[in-house]
Amino acid sequence: MKENTALSPIEQRQAERHAPLESRQGKLTLSVEGQSGRHGISMLRDISPFGVGVESSLLVEKGKLIRLTYEERNLALEVVGTVAWNQRAGATDADITNQVHHQMGIQLHPADIERNIHFFRYMAGVE
Repeated sequence: MKENTALSPIEQRQAERHAPLESRQGKLTLSVEGQSGRHGISMLRDISPFGVGVESSLLVEKGKLIRLTYEERNLALEVVGTVAWNQRAGATDADITNQVHHQMGIQLHPADIERNIHFFRYMAGVE
């Protein structure tokens, strides 16, 4: 019998993830390659300079290119990444509307490391 060597989402992380600051008052959205419009993020679960964990009502296929945009007053931050994994959120993670939510791990593109670090530092409150 062949052993399952697939890594769980936690084991795929390249760096320690941080919880985002809850005091951020802006709006975080995602847009998906090949689709029009932006979709709201219901929760930013964790963040590092290399990746982001989010929760959304939108299910995005693994491998899809996405753009995360955070807007707050006169500030706009944007990062680009690829969906590394996705799964349906547990029942305890659903909001009071009982809407189905999906968790996603997004690997940020390393070519944009300066932008990724700026996004991470702002969202996590890390200097």
